[in-house]
Amino acid sequence: MVRKDLVLEMRTRETLAAMFLFAVLAMIVFHYAFTAAGHGAPAPYAGGMLWVVFVFGALLGLGRSFAHEKDEGCLDGLLLCPVDRVTIFLAKATANLVFLGLIQVLAVPVFALFFAPGRIVAHLPGLLLLIVLGDVGISVLGTLLATIAMHTRARDLILPIVFLPLAIPLLIAAATGTSGLLSTAAGPSLLGRVAFLLVYDGVFLVLAYGTYDVAIGE
Repeated sequence: MVRKDLVLEMRTRETLAAMFLFAVLAMIVFHYAFTAAGHGAPAPYAGGMLWVVFVFGALLGLGRSFAHEKDEGCLDGLLLCPVDRVTIFLAKATANLVFLGLIQVLAVPVFALFFAPGRIVAHLPGLLLLIVLGDVGISVLGTLLATIAMHTRARDLILPIVFLPLAIPLLIAAATGTSGLLSTAAGPSLLGRVAFLLVYDGVFLVLAYGTYDVAIGE
């Protein structure tokens, strides 16, 4: 399933192109907004800007997680496969994680070019740890909610409304941790943010494991 999603996306590039264009355009807007306001190095706000771009870019991909299966009528055949339905969740979450990671590989250098190249290089291991843990949480939560939303008519509207409030704790931890790394002033403890993200990811992994059979079947 992961291979199928990746091959299909590499052929069409619909989701990746939309996510990347959104990320780059948002960073350009942020850059010129801060430049016009006289803030040449917006390090205190950098973490928030970066993660807002990541989350809203991810929503573009999460909304299409089950688009092909639902629109082409092959979801029933997928559910009849003799495998645990949690396997479907793991495959979709892995594909979403890969898509998000590919966009970040392209978007983070653009962000570094505009805002804080020296600080990002100096604190790259900590930043990568925050990004990986944040991506896991976004993919797990987003895949679970995308599965529930696909059964509704307004799935493109329902998913952001439900996803964003639940993702706020993750955003706060990841954004404050990233701003602390990129700021020259003493920032919040990276260890505390990493521990919170680990707990957050674990909670939603367990929740998805326990509820996915019902979520995809309803």
